[in-house]
Amino acid sequence: MLVLSRKIGEVVTIGSTIKVTVLGYDRGFVKLGIEAPRSVPVHRQEVYDRIRDVNHQAVQTEREGLQAALKAVGLHIEPGTAE
Repeated sequence: MLVLSRKIGEVVTIGSTIKVTVLGYDRGFVKLGIEAPRSVPVHRQEVYDRIRDVNHQAVQTEREGLQAALKAVGLHIEPGTAE
């Protein structure tokens, strides 16, 4: 992990397209401004974790639903195989 010290108004550049600016500090909270292309998702960690969990749950639900449907019509496909 890279650890940097920055003052209010100073910028950290990531690659050639992402800039993080320290906007302020108040009562233990740092306020950051992030400039990034729309194609680069930027989330707080807890939001990113929730998105990842929901996506994982959706994949599992679809897989289980497909397996149940195949079983209902008398078909069985081993995991990892395709026909």
